[in-house]
Amino acid sequence: MADIIDALNLSASASIKYGTVKGSGSASFVNENKVSQSDVSYIITVKVTNETSTIADHMMFNPLENMDPRHFTDFFGDCFISGFLEGGEFSAIISIKVNDKSKIKEVKAAAEVDLAIAAAPGLTAGASSSVDKKKTRVWNDTETTISVNWSGGGEIKDPATKWDLATVVDVASRFPHLVETSAQRTSAILMKYTSLRSFVSADAALVAKNGPAGGYSIKNYELCQLYTMDLFSAYMAYKSMWTQLSDMMKHAHRFQERDRSKDVPDPIALTAESLNAARLFARKEMTLIADENARLIREPELSDVDEHGEQRPLPYTYPGKLAMRLPAKIPRPTTPDPTTPSRPSRKATKDEAAAIGAYAERDDLHFSPLSGDGPSLPLALLDRGKHHAFCTLSAPLSPLTKVRFHAHEHHYGDLFGDCRRHSRSSQGCLSAIGYSTRADADANARSLEDGTHQHVGHPNDNLTYWSRQADLGFAPVTTVVVEYVHGSGRVAGVVLKDAAGVEVTSWRQYGQAKLERPRGLRVEEQSPPKGEGGWVLAGFWGSVDAVVVLRVGAIWKREEEGGKVQGGGLCANGSESEVSASVRSGAR
Repeated sequence: MADIIDALNLSASASIKYGTVKGSGSASFVNENKVSQSDVSYIITVKVTNETSTIADHMMFNPLENMDPRHFTDFFGDCFISGFLEGGEFSAIISIKVNDKSKIKEVKAAAEVDLAIAAAPGLTAGASSSVDKKKTRVWNDTETTISVNWSGGGEIKDPATKWDLATVVDVASRFPHLVETSAQRTSAILMKYTSLRSFVSADAALVAKNGPAGGYSIKNYELCQLYTMDLFSAYMAYKSMWTQLSDMMKHAHRFQERDRSKDVPDPIALTAESLNAARLFARKEMTLIADENARLIREPELSDVDEHGEQRPLPYTYPGKLAMRLPAKIPRPTTPDPTTPSRPSRKATKDEAAAIGAYAERDDLHFSPLSGDGPSLPLALLDRGKHHAFCTLSAPLSPLTKVRFHAHEHHYGDLFGDCRRHSRSSQGCLSAIGYSTRADADANARSLEDGTHQHVGHPNDNLTYWSRQADLGFAPVTTVVVEYVHGSGRVAGVVLKDAAGVEVTSWRQYGQAKLERPRGLRVEEQSPPKGEGGWVLAGFWGSVDAVVVLRVGAIWKREEEGGKVQGGGLCANGSESEVSASVRSGAR
């Protein structure tokens, strides 16, 4: 759901306030349950801007007499409307639930064929005759939900025509031409008060009269966007579980209790009392999140770090803790899914093995094989000094407490020739990993701008190229998923998941109103050895060039139980130019 909010440029704060995903100035048009339960989802958006009207050049700031400057935001807000964008916007969310999981890949392929948009209205796009013959069989035992919202364009289709994939494609391809003759205001243009000369003059007069602290006090809401997105993700997770618990109470025979284990010491029983208690807990957490969202209006500083440079404690319980305890749905017997992520089998170079050093000999560490490629350009064309292997471990070993991913943002003029092309094609790829350890917190070290304490790679100052911060104290990571295109020399995405399979944090080059999903994308899972004993994410290793992270692997540390040590680590062997990353004992 967070991806939909980002892609449609909707307000996460407003969605929490109203308890549902709302389009601009409209009622809810997203069926949240259908999206969360779907196996395949698509977002189609068309935005047309015909004209931009601004009148800021003719605006004058008119202060209110006898107004306390400290309460400026209460009367005027943090910005003003300087004009409007005129045109049209069309959005469609398509959610497909496939009851036979073995057909997911086939249904996805059929949907992508149907959703191929023609180059111009009237041209044919989509399936060939051979594919058309299979349509009826492919769509059997599936459920498709289409949610549509638009502004501008007038009457975009015949009211008697039903919404299906073909209609969505037809309307999307014709929408820009419809907006030419029927446009409307789609959004306001917001500007800071400091852009008005008359405001700056009025503020300076107050400072001269009352002293340096006597000017207008405007609240800063810039960091609230990241925080409200985290709040929204947690809110929707609890709302989804609240709905699931209602279904469990009605159809208990379709679910089974989870086994008691170290990760799940208190699973929820399949009784009306236990399920209702869990449902009340989810509702309480949703209320806490909504209250925190409302507080941000008066106290936007809650989204920032505290006076010690540390992340403020969350006002709610991490939803993954409840998700791990919920009864699991009894699965239908299906054939293996061909889209299941594969296991990586990369080899480490001498530099990457040297970065690990003596840690490779430790039995309480496990180094996941690297996912990704070597540099896509010869080192002679890149800055050799910035191409290096890395390992985030440091003595004494301390568990990770925070992780945040940074992505590369291409800037024209920084590089030339092949290097510029490499930078441009790496737009949005993983460029740095920010992290904090328990030792950083114990030493009261000052955190960096992104809330972590250390970086590997090339951090980005633009916070829109940061992932959500993962607090591993609330959400222990059990799986790291790495996405890349073979031969590209860059990492397209990294996802951290907890034991329940819930994303703790992630960054992907594609989607979320960014680039399209790359062709030939490989998805590889990294996880600790199976067996007795608990493992925690302790760090990362890999290599970077002058622009992005080339490849990366997770480092896991075994938690000792009663002094018992279990094997697991990386042994170095192989040719002079390569070192094979493998598990010394308990190999998969």
